[in-house]
Amino acid sequence: MILVVGATGQLGSLVVRTLREQGHPVRAMVRDLSTADDLAATGATLVRADLTEPETLDAALEGVTAVVATANVAAPTRPGDRSDALDAGYAQLVERAERSGVSRFVLASVPGTPVDDEVPVARSKRRTERLLAASGLSWVSVQMPPFTEVWLALVGSRIPLRGEQRATLTRAYPTLRTFRRIAGGTIEDLGLMLVPGPAAGRQAFLSVHDAARVLAACALDDSISGQVEVGGPEALSWADVAQIYSRLLDRRVRVVAQPAALFTGLQKLLGPVAPSLAGIMALNRLMAVSQSDWNTTAVTDRLGVHDLRTVEQVLQEKAALAPTS
Repeated sequence: MILVVGATGQLGSLVVRTLREQGHPVRAMVRDLSTADDLAATGATLVRADLTEPETLDAALEGVTAVVATANVAAPTRPGDRSDALDAGYAQLVERAERSGVSRFVLASVPGTPVDDEVPVARSKRRTERLLAASGLSWVSVQMPPFTEVWLALVGSRIPLRGEQRATLTRAYPTLRTFRRIAGGTIEDLGLMLVPGPAAGRQAFLSVHDAARVLAACALDDSISGQVEVGGPEALSWADVAQIYSRLLDRRVRVVAQPAALFTGLQKLLGPVAPSLAGIMALNRLMAVSQSDWNTTAVTDRLGVHDLRTVEQVLQEKAALAPTS
């Protein structure tokens, strides 16, 4: 039995679906059973548990051989979700997983950057990696670059959200909805891509669907351990992505580079009043100061995960779908 923690998120739900499509038994850990009928329809077993309620974790872990953990607070789903509470929950999860006999722990993580200690999501990932390293578990932390369907929406496009189930940016947080209304369509409407950091910054964009395939493979194959980087099939600059959009939309798309200092200020300003937006600003800050100019085909080949989709392939597929309301 494989337990997916964060199963109602965009990435976690895709991990559930991927494993079920492959015929593996899956237990989806959710905070509200009534919100996960689509996961139950895949044949996954639902269990009500919460990282902030440690007493619920033992039942979730009973009979589990592997854990895939994707839960984070980058875009909180409810008021009061905080990185310190998540960190404490992960500490309990790692301890109880080892005690219950789990043999494999897979963590969805982010690349290391110079600002890790100041970005809640990155700071939490580093803390959990240290806990796993000190445990007796077989573990792997899969450090992944920007997800195509998430980050191309964040820089001003509605197209990447088409057809996406449980998309992070469609969560029912009022501030997220406001953000999407103001800045969610600048590429299509104005020909402007508002990117974090320089236009020349390169990222190994990875489809979130391919990320799910990688995490599922890591749960089943323990030959890779520790911290490992996994990226998409090519590393592109933001200027490269703008050219792809120009071809797709048949119009000029310009890159508007935004400095890391802007996101640092917005993170601090929004933190007390809009934690979901503050989290997104923190991730933009991380993106602005880092690159993932990687070639990780040796890792994906070893895991048997092939045919990763390029940015252009994802956008062409999405453009052929009906617009998301």
